[in-house]
Amino acid sequence: MRFTFLLGILIVSGGMLFSQTNDIPGISDDSAIIANWPNQKIKVQPKKFLSPLPEKVKENSGLIFWKGKVWTHNDSGGNPEIYGIDTSTGQIFQTIRLLNAKNEDWEDITQDEMYIYIGDVGNNRGTRSDLKIYKIPKSEIPVHGDAEIVDWEQIDFKYSDQQVFDKRMNKHDFDCESISCFGDSIYLFTKNWANQKTRVYALPKNPGSYMVLPVQTFDAGGLITASAFSPSGDQLALLGYIDFESFMWLFWDFDGFDFFSGKSLRVNFPELIFVQTEGLCFTDNRQLLISCEESAEFPTLFEVNSDELKLIARQRLGDYFSNEIVLSGMPPEVSNRLKVDILQIPEPEFSFEFRNTRWTKLLEGGDVKKEDQQKLRITIKTKDLENGWYFLKVSSGEHSIIKKVRVKH
Repeated sequence: MRFTFLLGILIVSGGMLFSQTNDIPGISDDSAIIANWPNQKIKVQPKKFLSPLPEKVKENSGLIFWKGKVWTHNDSGGNPEIYGIDTSTGQIFQTIRLLNAKNEDWEDITQDEMYIYIGDVGNNRGTRSDLKIYKIPKSEIPVHGDAEIVDWEQIDFKYSDQQVFDKRMNKHDFDCESISCFGDSIYLFTKNWANQKTRVYALPKNPGSYMVLPVQTFDAGGLITASAFSPSGDQLALLGYIDFESFMWLFWDFDGFDFFSGKSLRVNFPELIFVQTEGLCFTDNRQLLISCEESAEFPTLFEVNSDELKLIARQRLGDYFSNEIVLSGMPPEVSNRLKVDILQIPEPEFSFEFRNTRWTKLLEGGDVKKEDQQKLRITIKTKDLENGWYFLKVSSGEHSIIKKVRVKH
């Protein structure tokens, strides 16, 4: 077999094979991450839903959808207020002010059935030790007219894994612009300036002071600025940007609180360049609104539909999950070595690639199957790889198949 060696990974030839994907068409369980594939990026231009937003919210930084209206707030230095916006007129119909509160750096807003939560969690310099979330009873917000809220509560927290508080403007991993309610907790998704990942912290909803531990990490491939769960709780969306271009991750079919365990899809917004997308919310179980503050675009609400995004993904991936290729022996998890047999291919010649979640190619190779060969074996040494998800892509003729495997030592 012919192999190209990358990053010191060894591959050994042997037999041949392929794994049946009976749930195709669609995004199969083996296509957990759709990100940065060569010439296969999911690209969408969100529709404009409402533009421009009122001048008063030109620095909007978070979104929720409640009682048929959009609610938002401004970020650092703004008034300690949230604003209800009528989606039919685009006008602010209500202003709710938190008395004796301060907008140090309000970055996101979330809700459950009884309360609204505002995250004063921005930490660009990495020096803050006074991170907090304001908890507002929905019962205190009148149906009509402005109001001043006195009976709000406060949740204070610190990151247990942050030991250094020296000023490192946009060069650290303890910033956060995203909070979302799920179950009995508030989940924070960090904005990691240094490694472009996001860490997940679970924070109790009860007032108090907490030290929070990270419960998950995801290689977002960019800077996360907002998050939102669907009303049914079966979808999670993360909004972000990289190199001044906006993107969104969509996760579904996850297992409980393991948000990154199911299917996921990365959607790039290549036309949103220098558009500072900051807010995200579901209006129902399919429709999402994305907001931007004043930047290369007027303050605007955009909309995308999660079902439509998944459909685009299925159409784009149609050639990548072919029943003409059959693999065997693909385990869900490995430690030191991955062994896969290729049993069936449509053409004698085939190639394969081994990639990480950033779709960086770690290894590639290929060969020609002889007529008398029943199978070919691909063996990939994984003992020196970091724990996480990896992908094996096998191609033959115009057909391809992609399988995922978790490396865990």
